[in-house]
Amino acid sequence: MPDMGRSVFEKLSNTFNWFRDMTLKGKLMLALLPPVVLTLAVTGYLTHLLSNTFIQTGLERIAAVQTQAMARQVEDFLGHCRQDLLIAEQQAGEDRLLRGFLERRLAISGTRYCELAKISQKEGGHTFFVINDGEILTLPENRLDKIHPNPFLFIEKLPPLESGEVWISPVMEVEYPFPSETNPNRKVSSQVIRMATPYVTPGGERGHLLLALDVRQIRDVLSLYSSAQSPLRGVQYNDEILYSFMFDTDGWELFQSEDIDKQDPPLATYLARAGFEGTLGNPYISCAFRPSSLHKPFWRMVRAINEGRSGLATLTSADFTADTPQTGLPRDCIQAYAPVRFTTRPEQAPVVYAGIATMDRSQLTLTAGYRHIDIMLLITLCTIALIAALVYLVSRVIAKPILKMTHAVSTAWASQEMTPVDIPHSGYETGMLRDAVNKMIERMRHQSELIRSKDEALRAVNMRRRAVIDDQLQAQITGALQGGLPEFCGLGPKIEQLKSDVLKAARVDVDVLIVGETGTGKQLTAEAIHRHSRRSGGPFICVDCGALDENLLLDTLFGHVKWAFTEAKSERKGAFLNANQGTLFLDEIQTASPKVQQALLRAVAMRKIKPLGSDSEIDVDVRIIAATNVSLEQLIERKAFREDLYFRLKVITLSTPPLREHKESIPLLAVRCLVNAEKKAGKQGLGFSNGAIDKLMGHDWPGNVREFINRITNAAVMAESNVIQAEDIVLEGDAGRLALVKRDGDVEKDDTAGGLSHVLPHDLPRELPDGGHLEQTDGGAGQAPSGVAEPGRSDLDGAAGFHGGVGGPGRHTLNKRQQLAYSRVLAQGSITRQEYQNCIGGGLPVRTANHDLHDMVKRRVLDKVGQGPSTRYVLAHGAGSKAADAD
Repeated sequence: MPDMGRSVFEKLSNTFNWFRDMTLKGKLMLALLPPVVLTLAVTGYLTHLLSNTFIQTGLERIAAVQTQAMARQVEDFLGHCRQDLLIAEQQAGEDRLLRGFLERRLAISGTRYCELAKISQKEGGHTFFVINDGEILTLPENRLDKIHPNPFLFIEKLPPLESGEVWISPVMEVEYPFPSETNPNRKVSSQVIRMATPYVTPGGERGHLLLALDVRQIRDVLSLYSSAQSPLRGVQYNDEILYSFMFDTDGWELFQSEDIDKQDPPLATYLARAGFEGTLGNPYISCAFRPSSLHKPFWRMVRAINEGRSGLATLTSADFTADTPQTGLPRDCIQAYAPVRFTTRPEQAPVVYAGIATMDRSQLTLTAGYRHIDIMLLITLCTIALIAALVYLVSRVIAKPILKMTHAVSTAWASQEMTPVDIPHSGYETGMLRDAVNKMIERMRHQSELIRSKDEALRAVNMRRRAVIDDQLQAQITGALQGGLPEFCGLGPKIEQLKSDVLKAARVDVDVLIVGETGTGKQLTAEAIHRHSRRSGGPFICVDCGALDENLLLDTLFGHVKWAFTEAKSERKGAFLNANQGTLFLDEIQTASPKVQQALLRAVAMRKIKPLGSDSEIDVDVRIIAATNVSLEQLIERKAFREDLYFRLKVITLSTPPLREHKESIPLLAVRCLVNAEKKAGKQGLGFSNGAIDKLMGHDWPGNVREFINRITNAAVMAESNVIQAEDIVLEGDAGRLALVKRDGDVEKDDTAGGLSHVLPHDLPRELPDGGHLEQTDGGAGQAPSGVAEPGRSDLDGAAGFHGGVGGPGRHTLNKRQQLAYSRVLAQGSITRQEYQNCIGGGLPVRTANHDLHDMVKRRVLDKVGQGPSTRYVLAHGAGSKAADAD
């Protein structure tokens, strides 16, 4: 015994000495590898058990969701067919309506119907349409007995149906005569579901309407959801591992899903009946299969479907017939099922029509188990290799700490981040090297910061220097001014395309539609077309359709004869006659009322007009250019604009680009706008800094040149030196105050006139002398409304609107006549139209007086009280106090 104890002690001692004498790598290997391998083995086994459970649950849920989705899709399809039948019932009075309905449904929805029949209760009133491959054939009554089964026998078996009630048949095979020129005895056969509903025509005729749909469409739904292209695609299987089939409430398997890539295969049940014994074929469909009563899980599923329940079942080999020939497929599978319901009447609950079952024979759990073992083996081998590598690296780091220092310095250099190297517990020698490297890094950081600060200072100085137009930009400016359209000021492909389109449009004498955002210069484009066309010697008349009401716009366009109405004391030609031999520009055409659009349509189409009160039409020779800032196509869809007028106007379409789409024009435009801004600010020699140009180029300019000119003018006024800096240009969203420069309304009018980002200074709008009105010079009576403007006036004039607030007076936006009348209203509290004319004096026309008063009502300065001769205009509620504050 003592010798044995001494021997054991010596063995343990030798083992300890052997372990002590091992290298660091060997010790770590021996200490880490066995526990890790054991831990991985136990973890892998437990994970295998849990994953099998969850995979099985997941497969069951996927099968259940997929089956429910297929059932809902089939229900929706049957409901769609039911709705089509009820719609057809409303048109049963005429055969042509039924045929038209059928043609539209085939063209729009793509639903494959096989028959549409009207079976009348009276003799000889039957209509039968047969459809095959999209071709519709009307069968004569003498051929109806060739249909098998006979539809008249089918009608006799129908239960009593109320109006709006739809009866649905089981799946059946129907044979139709479908003669052709080459084969008069041709017949076609289809598997269909028939739906029937009663009808009553307006003439009192009664009968039933039949609609038969091709069952292959339902089969295609099952095929889609059972394929890799399923909307609920989960795991990708082939069509024999995962398939679905439909069965009726009597337990007949009707048809199964097929490979979606097959071209319209016939209905079959060979997969659905695999492993079962039973009856093949029934009186309605030859491929139907009914399992025997031995297959209890199947009949439990049928009972559940009849009760309206869905569910899951796991089938094993014991649930299949032992002597059935093997198909090579796994016997164990997941079976999910769901009912398909059909609504016969809206007020009644849906009834169960059939059921859909999904069979998942994938055996994913077993496959996952094998893969799990493979993965665990791979993980174990990788872990051993990883631990071995880790042990090797750790031992190397411990033995040679200088490698860590080298790695840290290399990493800092590669990342270009001059941060101090921090290696704690690195040893004395490594610590000395670390301190030396950190001192060098600190010195380099200081030098880098010094260089960066100098670069930033130089850049700041450069950004504040006056921008110099280089030779290339100067050449572009010269080329733009000397080009074919010098009135356009802009650079880049957008502007060149617009110039080219304008010249092309000017060469021909057809109507033009100009489309563009507000402020992009649609009127200036129209003027350019006029100036370069053969009509340049004729008048250019502009009518702003958005500034006038319906009656005033009609009178402005077509004029009137003397005494056409009570106040028509003289004849008025109208815009069409004034523009004869010239061009008529219709701005904001989208605001024209339907009545105006109707009148314009005839004038555009016939080039004839009839003034108000005239019995004869007048020929006019005028070119029409219309402009809009909205999509007329959308207005046509909303029935707000006539489609025929749209196509009459849209012979040539031009688009005016917004400023954000050709920012290369900004430097040129800035130089041109600064010329006018200097005049308004009373300064000379102004220029932009490099930073200011960069800021202008970086803004999107949602207000286009209107906003651009406003900001340039503001910067010219607020600049404290001859060089406009970036901070002098206050843009939308910038912090600080937004200085508004207004001098008698000039700045605001010039801003709104900048609608075209390519306008030269001499093309900026001219201020009208009478608050936006233009005196007539053609002998017409009175004055034209503010909607008629002379050439040069921007399509944005008058866009400032009324700034007095809700109910406020806003007197700085009223014209001189309105301001004079407003003072009288403040004094006496109200005014009539006659008093307004007397107050203004000078023989003011009635129409102009009414326009001014309606404009003040629209701006909520005045309120209209009474009707007819007793109409008076009183001060709007709250306007008096606000007027006092404003004064």
